[in-house]
Amino acid sequence: MEQSTDLKLADTGDGVVPVLRAVAEHFTEIRPTEVLERQSLAIAFGAGAYKVADRSMSGGSDKLAGAALVLAPEAPDGITRGEYALLVRRVLAESGHEWSDGDNDRAIPAIPRPRTEPTPKAPKGGRA
Repeated sequence: MEQSTDLKLADTGDGVVPVLRAVAEHFTEIRPTEVLERQSLAIAFGAGAYKVADRSMSGGSDKLAGAALVLAPEAPDGITRGEYALLVRRVLAESGHEWSDGDNDRAIPAIPRPRTEPTPKAPKGGRA
């Protein structure tokens, strides 16, 4: 049963979702088949929050990491890093922050260059 004091992703500000995504992405890409260690979990959340806070120690990354850890799923003993990433993605999906296919698309579209027409060649025989 949900309590009125339960933290929800929508109530914790914009920074928690990117931290959770960063952690899930990290565990998916870096040694996903290894067993998740507790210190790796704390370090990943701290590093993710640090990046979200524009790599600033005074940007509130400690509070952001703490809020993300509170909302993160519990890591059962023996779970792999990749399996934990799936649990984090499930939390994001259930809260309406689904991982769309376009998340890694360019944020700013490329500006098209002017089209270059082929240069006409002079006909053979010396006359143009």
